[in-house]
Amino acid sequence: MLSVIILNYKNVNLTSKCVSYVINATKDANIKTQVIIVDNSAQETADKLKTLIPDAYIIENIENKGFSKANNQGILASEGEFVLLLNNDAFINSKCLVTGIDYIKNNNKCGVWAPKLVGEDGSFQVSCAELPSIKGLIQEYILLKDNNSYPDLNKWKEPHNVGNVIGAFMLMEKKKIEEVGLLDEDYFFTVEDVDYCKRIHEAGYSVIYDPRCEIVHIGGASQEDKWINDPYMHKFRVLYFRKNHGVFMASLSKIIIYMGLKIRKCFSKYSKLRKKE
Repeated sequence: MLSVIILNYKNVNLTSKCVSYVINATKDANIKTQVIIVDNSAQETADKLKTLIPDAYIIENIENKGFSKANNQGILASEGEFVLLLNNDAFINSKCLVTGIDYIKNNNKCGVWAPKLVGEDGSFQVSCAELPSIKGLIQEYILLKDNNSYPDLNKWKEPHNVGNVIGAFMLMEKKKIEEVGLLDEDYFFTVEDVDYCKRIHEAGYSVIYDPRCEIVHIGGASQEDKWINDPYMHKFRVLYFRKNHGVFMASLSKIIIYMGLKIRKCFSKYSKLRKKE
C-alpha cells in the first residue's frame, strides 16, 4: 500500500485537484492507496474537504502546525509500506509512482526518491541541490551566484544520488522513516526537507533524483526568485547549520546571510537610482 500525505492550508480547490491526480495515477498504476490530508487551516476548511474528498482520511488541526509537524502527523497515521509526502500544488502521474516504487524496491540503499519537476508550461524547475555549506552560502549570498544546484541538472537522463531534493515530492519506505525518524519539528516551514535528506545520508542511504519521469509543480515556478525575501529561509538555514555543524558555523552562516542581504539591498537601491537617471 502507498500512503500519500498532503497538507492543506486554506486552499481546498488546489488540494482537491491534487487528490484527483493521485486517485487517477494510483488507479492507472493499480496501487492500493491511502490518502491522508492534514488540514492546517484552523478548521476553516475541514467541512469542505470532507465534502469534496470523502474517501480521504483528514486530520484537522486547530492551528497551523507548520510543514514538519503536520507531515509527521500524517506519517504516524500512515498504514502503507511506502509513504509519499506531496505538496498540494504538485500533480502526479502513474509513471512516476511506478518508476519510484520499482526503484526503491530494487535499490535497498535508496532512502528518498523524487522525480523531475516542471511548471504547468513544461518549464524546468531546479528541485535538487548539494547539501548547504559555508562555501555555498558565500557563493549565493555574497557573490550572488547559484552555487548549490548542479550546473548540468537539466541535461541529466539517469537517476543521480544528490544532496537533497525539495519537499514537493518525497517518496520513501515506511520502515526507513521509522529507522531515520520523523521530520525535525524545529523547522516550521522550509529547510526541513534539506535537513531530512542529510539525515537520510547519515543513515547510509541515498537521495535519488530521477529525471526519467516528471510531474507538474505549480509553486516552484513562482518561488524560485522569491527565496531572498523569505525570512523563514534565512532563519532556518542558520538553524540547519547550528543543528548539523555547531554554534560557530551557525554564527558564521548568520554573518554571511546578513552581509549578503545588505549587499543585495545596496545593489537594489543602486539599480533603482540608475533607472531614474
